[in-house]
Amino acid sequence: MQNRRAFLALIGAASAAFAAPAWAFEFQPYDPAVVKKAIASGGSVIVHVRASWCIQCHAQGAVLDSLKNDPAYNGIRFFAVDYDKQKDVVAKLDCPRATLIAYKGGKEVKRMSWQTSRTAVLAVLKAAM
Repeated sequence: MQNRRAFLALIGAASAAFAAPAWAFEFQPYDPAVVKKAIASGGSVIVHVRASWCIQCHAQGAVLDSLKNDPAYNGIRFFAVDYDKQKDVVAKLDCPRATLIAYKGGKEVKRMSWQTSRTAVLAVLKAAM
């Protein structure tokens, strides 16, 4: 019985240690209707146009991943465009891969392509806030 309690306590502690904070953001797949509604609401929206094989996209993604648990970005909705599978969306957005686009107040407020520095990525996020 004591071993069972110790095991359950360990499982509970491990679950708490690995649980993501409530403010962690996640990228949602780009769905035109959902994104249009999010932008029209006037809220803060970030769109990341990326390809799985793109080095710059991965570098931008690493910066974004490092910010996922920062409560400063709690109010922003994040969407990912698959550059290879969503060519119609890429054409409509008129952008290359490795592009971050910020929306606020129902309109685009900043766009950045190819840059991979933390400073450049933060500038796009801050524009949406």
